Amino acid sequence: MLLSEFSSPSGGMGRDLGRDIGRGGVLLVYALYIARFFTAISLLGGVILAYLLRRSSVGVERIHLNWLVRLFWYDVAFIIGSAALFLACFLTEPPGSSGPGQLFFLLPIGVFLLWNIVLLVALLVGLRGFLAGRGPLPDRFRGLAE
Repeated sequence: MLLSEFSSPSGGMGRDLGRDIGRGGVLLVYALYIARFFTAISLLGGVILAYLLRRSSVGVERIHLNWLVRLFWYDVAFIIGSAALFLACFLTEPPGSSGPGQLFFLLPIGVFLLWNIVLLVALLVGLRGFLAGRGPLPDRFRGLAE
């Protein structure tokens, strides 16, 4: 097999190899995003890879990479929002004090926990759609992904 068969866009194997790399790249980005629940740094690696792969991707791969980049920015917004809410709770009721104000600390923790559940479900639904050759969301929610 010649090297030119891999790099030629008209050669049969070159196009399939590029498609396999794009598909494998999207699967790797999904894996890095899901690994975020165990190690936070993998999310950063996943979004960098998504931005790099997005340039050369088309079709379903491009739609999923756009969705994954958007999920990253949603995640950043929820982390910042949860931290701001936690700071507001800290300023209103310092941790050393006792009283019913301590229950306010459950609010940012609950928001962050709920967001993580939503993010995990969105990743699993997106991965399922990618493996089926569809977009990242069911048809009734297509407007959210565009």
